[in-house]
Amino acid sequence: MVLKNIETYTADRHRLVLAVDSDDRNLLFLSKLLKQFEYDAFAVGTAKEALEIAAAICPVLIITGRQLDAGNDALGFIRSFRLVNPTCTAPFIVLTAKPDPAFERDCLSAGALTCLRSPVTVENFYRVIQVAIEPVPRMTIRISTNLPATINGMRKVECLRDLSEDGAYILTNLLHPLSTKVTVRIKLSDCVVSADAVVIYLKRPEEDRKGQSGMGLQFVRISQESQERIRLFIRSELSKGIKPSRSAR
Repeated sequence: MVLKNIETYTADRHRLVLAVDSDDRNLLFLSKLLKQFEYDAFAVGTAKEALEIAAAICPVLIITGRQLDAGNDALGFIRSFRLVNPTCTAPFIVLTAKPDPAFERDCLSAGALTCLRSPVTVENFYRVIQVAIEPVPRMTIRISTNLPATINGMRKVECLRDLSEDGAYILTNLLHPLSTKVTVRIKLSDCVVSADAVVIYLKRPEEDRKGQSGMGLQFVRISQESQERIRLFIRSELSKGIKPSRSAR
């Protein structure tokens, strides 16, 4: 069944992250969070299932809890994974709650990129994943949204499609030239925030899958209060339908 399901991911495996944990609650938490980060998560509960995947495909990243099914831990899993698919150089992230420097050193020697102490913050988890697999890592979380926004105080309400603490992507037919400075006002769930921004890229209808035009904006002046409200809004959106995971063992 695992191998049959994995076939659906082979077309876009550069977005495929393998999550392994014997705790169903932890696994669900990882799966939903990775989806919110816009990755495809293939979640399995045993090292055996994960090794079946390793024989068929190389994920872009593997995230594993310390203790897996009976007789298997993260260290043994990493070593076995490398033996099953020696050409797969995907990095490993090991989640562990208990401080164990010797175990962590062994995991790093076996090929893990890092060991994270859980519970880990959403922001830190995002940054580590970005550094692990993205050619140009983002240090702040960007989420897909559907928020009303205005540019330069105009009455016309546009649609904000992506949002981070550092910038946004806004759907609009009124494209401004690159490097133009604009003022954007964004309606969050409980407040309005504003920022001065500069246009850093444009998309015309023929360049967008849905035939829409828009502008990528980078915030160049924003108050700490507005930035914190954006940060809290993003965290709230990411946590919808996701219960905090138990500490990794």
